[in-house]
Amino acid sequence: MKYAKFLILALVAPSLAFADDAEKAKLMEAGKASFMTCAACHGMDGQGVAAGPKKMAPSLTGSKIATGDPAAFALVVLHGIAKENQDYLGMMAPLGAALDDNKLAAVMTYVRNSFNNSASVVTPADAKKYREQFKAQAGPVTRAKLEEMGKAK
Repeated sequence: MKYAKFLILALVAPSLAFADDAEKAKLMEAGKASFMTCAACHGMDGQGVAAGPKKMAPSLTGSKIATGDPAAFALVVLHGIAKENQDYLGMMAPLGAALDDNKLAAVMTYVRNSFNNSASVVTPADAKKYREQFKAQAGPVTRAKLEEMGKAK
């Protein structure tokens, strides 16, 4: 019986990994298309578009917001970030109305796994959960709120 459980696990586990890989590939492809909006400020390479001596937006490579808690990243994408200083010329606009749950999951997965980043996949079910979690958020989130969220984890 012990060997039968092992055999079943050995046969099922690769198919589950393949399903995860296929889902990730599908999300990455859709995310790359949805990223075109983001590229206006973050650039196609995710490094931030230069505008004179400053950039329009920060680099996404190694971004703690993008690769950290996916809930915090969803909050940023859905509601934007308040412009509190002049570090960047642009401001993170709220994209919640422009992205359905599938596109939100896809673009988050794409950013979390592109530009030398490696982080977990965000599923459409996750995206729906985050949208519901932050539906009462009025306006853009502050960096202080994001830091608070990071400490709570």
